[in-house]
Amino acid sequence: MPQKSNWPGHTPLPKGLAAPARRALAHEGIETLEQLAAFGGLEASKLHGLGPVAIAQLEDAMEESGISYGAVRGD
Repeated sequence: MPQKSNWPGHTPLPKGLAAPARRALAHEGIETLEQLAAFGGLEASKLHGLGPVAIAQLEDAMEESGISYGAVRGD
């Protein structure tokens, strides 16, 4: 379950996300689920280090937080 944020636009990435996935996202400057949503699912799926398991974890966390690609809340 993703950690809830008290600050809109600052929902952290899920804690169980593997290190290669975290590094790939960090390389693109992505530290929150909102940043990932703005980056886009297709682009994220192309990143080296983000496999199907990591993508599923991220999408589950986004769904639980009410965030979707292209529709970022808190703006």
